[in-house]
Amino acid sequence: MLELGSSESQAVSDFRCTDGEGVKFVFEAYGILVGVTTDDLELSRKLFEISNRAMLGKCRVLDASNAKAEHEFVIKKSSGDKFELTSVGEYTTGSGDLRETLELFVRILRLKVSQFAKNWVFVHAGVVSWDGKAIIIPGNSGSGKTTLVAECVKQGALYFSDEYAVLAPDGFVYPFARALSITNGGRKWSEDGIPVEKLGGRAATEPVEVGAVVLTKYEPGAAWRPERLTPGNGIIEVIPHTIPMTIDADFSLKVLKSALSRAIILKGVRGEASDLAAELYLFSYNKLTT
Repeated sequence: MLELGSSESQAVSDFRCTDGEGVKFVFEAYGILVGVTTDDLELSRKLFEISNRAMLGKCRVLDASNAKAEHEFVIKKSSGDKFELTSVGEYTTGSGDLRETLELFVRILRLKVSQFAKNWVFVHAGVVSWDGKAIIIPGNSGSGKTTLVAECVKQGALYFSDEYAVLAPDGFVYPFARALSITNGGRKWSEDGIPVEKLGGRAATEPVEVGAVVLTKYEPGAAWRPERLTPGNGIIEVIPHTIPMTIDADFSLKVLKSALSRAIILKGVRGEASDLAAELYLFSYNKLTT
């Protein structure tokens, strides 16, 4: 088997042959250990590069001969241009061409990290900040949060994420600034996402405290007239979007309380994303920076 060398700083290209059975590497991301086994060295390199990109450079390579992975994947070529992916210990399998297989791998990897991350709580949400105070916009896929985040960025907000609010026990929200997954009529503008710089914006590099949580959904023609919730009721509203609640509810609630106890919680329907972005810009400077 080919395994990555023991030095954590080694490049992925620094594999060594041990028993000829295949290729394996193990990496740590947000506190969980992930192992990937393939039957091809070049594919293994590609998978690590994709993993590291999906985790925004947070993957730390470990010595595969000593590190025991908590979550494992096996990806092998089946026939022709088809590949098979197995999430070991689960019923999750998939078969398709290389692009389809890699996309499935990234989706499962993100889900595992968001569920099992140690000392982090992932909330399904968009996040931007103005002048050092974050605005968290919880929402499921297809809820329009990416569109709203993009409009806020155009208004000058610093971009944190269109997918996850990554919260730490200190109550701060940390950047997870992947390329934005912007859709148009149900179709993505780009399969690889839109870099925030294309929108004239900037990605955050440092954590900030949470200034506000905006709970909203789109209704054509609606005006933004939100009600203000108590922090307790706000946390209740955010719980369904908190991914590790079923894994460690106590820790998740502790971090939510730390992050949201001093935040302004707003709930209401919205019209066009550009209109609400303008409202949030004014709200941020009138309410969050005073």
